[in-house]
Amino acid sequence: MRFLIFAAALIAVLIAAALARSPAGPIIYLEQGWTKTLRENFYFTPQGSHMMSADWFEALEQPEGQGRFGDPAYLQRFGFIAPETPFETSSNGYPIGFAVEEATGQIGLTCAACHTANVEVEGQTLRVDGAPAHLDFDSFYQNLARAVSRTLLDPEKFARFAAVLGPASDEDVAALRSELAAFDLRLTGDAALRRPVLASGFGRVDALTQIVNALAVRDQEKPANLFPVAAPTSYPALWLTPELEFVQWNPIAASPIARNGGQVLGVFGRTNLAHDANEDAFRSSMLLPQLKDLEEWLQMLEPPRWDEALMGAIDVDLVAEGAELFRDNCKACHNMAPYARTDPSENHFGETFIKIGRVDFRKVGTDSAYSTSLLTRRIETNETTAPLFEGEEIVPAFSFFGGMVGAAVRRAIEDAGFTPEESVALSGFKFRTGDDGQPVPYQPPSFTDLKASPLAGVWATGPYLHNGSVPTIYELLSPVEERRRVFWTGGRALDLRNLGYESDEAPRRFRFDTSLQGNRNIGHLYPPRGFTPAERMAVIEYLKTQ
Repeated sequence: MRFLIFAAALIAVLIAAALARSPAGPIIYLEQGWTKTLRENFYFTPQGSHMMSADWFEALEQPEGQGRFGDPAYLQRFGFIAPETPFETSSNGYPIGFAVEEATGQIGLTCAACHTANVEVEGQTLRVDGAPAHLDFDSFYQNLARAVSRTLLDPEKFARFAAVLGPASDEDVAALRSELAAFDLRLTGDAALRRPVLASGFGRVDALTQIVNALAVRDQEKPANLFPVAAPTSYPALWLTPELEFVQWNPIAASPIARNGGQVLGVFGRTNLAHDANEDAFRSSMLLPQLKDLEEWLQMLEPPRWDEALMGAIDVDLVAEGAELFRDNCKACHNMAPYARTDPSENHFGETFIKIGRVDFRKVGTDSAYSTSLLTRRIETNETTAPLFEGEEIVPAFSFFGGMVGAAVRRAIEDAGFTPEESVALSGFKFRTGDDGQPVPYQPPSFTDLKASPLAGVWATGPYLHNGSVPTIYELLSPVEERRRVFWTGGRALDLRNLGYESDEAPRRFRFDTSLQGNRNIGHLYPPRGFTPAERMAVIEYLKTQ
C-alpha cells in the first residue's frame, strides 16, 4: 500500500512539474559549453545539503491547505524552476536545485537553486546557466518550517502525513510523531537563526551571516553567537569563477573547494563543532568528490552571449563609443576580455588567474551594511574550535568563517584519502611560496574591499551593486537622485533597453525599498562628473558585447 501511495504521489509530482513550465513555451538553451547531461548533473547532484528526510519532504503539506509542499507549482512562488522534461532527468520531479542523497535519504539544495535563471525575452524563455536565480530563499525556508510545525500540531495534517509514510501500527505512529516533534524543534531553531531582520526578496540572501550563524550558533552549540540577518547580497554569476583570483562580494575566498564547501555548510550542511566532538571534530556532511566534479563543470561554463536574433541587433558604432567611455571610466576596476591576469611568478605552481578589481567599501560609497556586519562581528569559540586560533575565546567573524570551513575541508580531504597532489588541485593551486619555500594558501590583502567583477554576461545578472539595490545598468550609470527609490524584484522579463529586468509593480513581486539600511542604492558614482544620458546608452551597447 505504501508503495502505491508513494508511486501515485510521484506521478502527481511529475505531472505538476510538466504543468508548471513557463507559459512562454519551450525553453531556449543558450550555448554556454554545457551538454544536457552536464547541465542536469549540475542541477541535481547532491553536495551534502541535509534539509530533511526526502520521504518526509514528499509527504509534507503546504502550511495552508492540503497541497503538497514539494509540488513544483507551489515551489515556483518562491522562484524555483521546474525541470522542463521531468521524466528524462534525475530530479525526482523536484525543481532545479533540489537533490536527494541516496546514502542518507536526505533532500537538500545544490548550487543550481541560486545560480540558474530563466529569462524571458519577447514571449520566449531562455535558460541562463550560472546566472543569479530569481529565488526568495528566505521565504521558502520560513514557510518550510511553518509547514513542519503545522503538520505536528494539526491532527488532520499529521494523519495525512503519516498515511503517506505508512507506519504499520499505533506504536509506529506514536514514534513518528515523536521523531517529527524532535525535528520540528531543530528546524524551528535553525529557521530562527536564519530569519532575516531585513527581508531579502527575490535574488538575494544574507548568505554570509546565515553560514556563520549555522557554524557558530548551531554547530558550536553557542546561542550567544546569534547575529541579526540584515545584510542581503545578490547571488553572483558563476561563469569565470574558477578562473578568478578571489571570489565573493568581499573577495576573501580563493580556494575553490573551500568556496564550494562553505556554501554546503551554509545551505543545510552539518559540521561537528560541538565542545566534546573529540575524534569527530570538523567532520561534516559535505560530499568532497561531488564538489570536485562541480568545480570541473564550472570550468566548462561559458558566459552567456547577447543573441541578436532574439534580443535585438547591436549598434556597432555605438559600441565603439561605449568601449572608449568604459575604458576611460570603468576598466580600471572592471577587468574585461581579453583579461589581465596575475603574474605566474607570484604563484608557487606558476599558475595565473584573472585579476579582480578591489575597491574599499568606504571609497565606492555603496551601502555599508554587508561590509560592516563582517568587520564588526565577533565569535565566541569553544573547546573544539579555539585551538584553531591559538586558544583565543573571541575571534573576528571572518577569521572564524575561514577557519571553520578550512578545518572542515581538511577533515573531508583526510577522510576521503586524497593525496597531497590531489589536495593542491582541489584548492585550485591558489598558493604562494612561503619564506621556507613551501606553498602557502592565498590570503586576502584586505577585508574592507568589495569586488569589482568582470562584466561578462552582465545583462543577465541584474539587479546591480552587491546588494541588488539598482534595477538596471542605465540607473547604475545615473546620479543617485535619478535612481528609483522603490522597485519590484521577481520579474524575469529582460529590460532590453536599460539592461536588467522589468521591475514595475506586479502580483507576487517583492517591493524593494532603497531607503532601508542594507537596501540603499547610493555610491558607485563613476565618472564623478556623471555620464550623460547618451553616454549611458553607449556604455550599455558596449556591455551587450561582453
